[in-house]
Amino acid sequence: MKTVGIIAELNPFHNGHQYIIRKAKQITHADHVVILCSGNYVQRGAPAVINKYDRAKMALQNGASAVFELPVVYSTASAELFARAAIAFFEQLQCIDYLCFGCETDDMQTLFALAEILYKEPEGYQKNLYQALQTGLSFPKARQQALVQYCNENNLQNLSAVEPLFSKPNTILAIEYLKALQFFQSDIKPLAIRRQGADYHSLDIQSSFASATALRQKIKQQSLEEIRPLIPLNCFPILECSNKVYFEDFDLILGERLVRQNDFSEIYGISEDLSHRIQKTKSQYVNIKTYLDLLHSKNYTYSAISRALLHLCLGIRKEQVDQLICNGYHFYARLLGFQKSSEILSEIKAKSLIPLISRLSTFYHQSYGAAKEMLNLCIDCDNIYRMIITNKTGNLLPTEFESQIIVQ
Repeated sequence: MKTVGIIAELNPFHNGHQYIIRKAKQITHADHVVILCSGNYVQRGAPAVINKYDRAKMALQNGASAVFELPVVYSTASAELFARAAIAFFEQLQCIDYLCFGCETDDMQTLFALAEILYKEPEGYQKNLYQALQTGLSFPKARQQALVQYCNENNLQNLSAVEPLFSKPNTILAIEYLKALQFFQSDIKPLAIRRQGADYHSLDIQSSFASATALRQKIKQQSLEEIRPLIPLNCFPILECSNKVYFEDFDLILGERLVRQNDFSEIYGISEDLSHRIQKTKSQYVNIKTYLDLLHSKNYTYSAISRALLHLCLGIRKEQVDQLICNGYHFYARLLGFQKSSEILSEIKAKSLIPLISRLSTFYHQSYGAAKEMLNLCIDCDNIYRMIITNKTGNLLPTEFESQIIVQ
């Protein structure tokens, strides 16, 4: 029995996700597809537009055998930690044969070569990176410049044209997945599936494969009919009925955090320099959108600032994240949904190095240590997400302990 793993946000689930699931099964001849999905918060530093259970249901209706949750401390982390924690999870399941991911290129030789440089960080590359950072570039831009320079200096002709490629978010994540597989000396076989249709940040909705960015914009504009062809038919009713959440819904929460704190350096993703910047500017806070513009500089990308502010809203501290990583990344597998006709859960239960949570309340009361710490943190963050929806709609929603696993 072969199983392919896919790491995704599904924010929202669209035709591109359906394509990757089908293509992954076709290429690998896998019997099962296991998706590790970000929960209610995503890597660009924002809440997911629709909740994790609805997104899991969409995936299960379109070829996934089981959907697990990537904990919030990792789903909102930098690309490197996001990828490493995701690979750590698949390693602990002990039943993933292939890792498939969408990417702007399916040239695995080039991706492996780039990952090798960034993983081993040879002296010439480190020197270039240091010099680039000294000019005030943000880390992503400095790394990109250092990598291109290193390839040119070492006559790596097949890699010298990586600059436009390396600026693509999916390619960056792909390289981080490959680095993480090296880090864990994993036997999981990686496979890139070339991205179809519009570019990652494109707002074009003419292609049948539009970007999630374009879809989120149309959802926010309440123009759902315009994107009906871009989402699998069985997903559209779920999207219509699901409560929508946006970062600006957190305006008052962030304002309260800014008022009550002066030192922000204990928050995950906030350096001392950024903490000082927040201290100096917090009196000018009006809302998240304008504050992001105020904090943005050549040293900090919008995504990095968004993640930092989201962590502030959620109360995620550096010390907590560091401890969880040191203790082994994952302490349980939180199941969001599964296909009852699939045998994958039986295999996971038999092989996994971490326990499978099928009933949260039972596991929670029996848990301790790092598992309890992780659960408390995730539940607190989910309660904030739930509170935001309740405040917007006036409807009380099920708590995490009351929510049911999706069974298809």
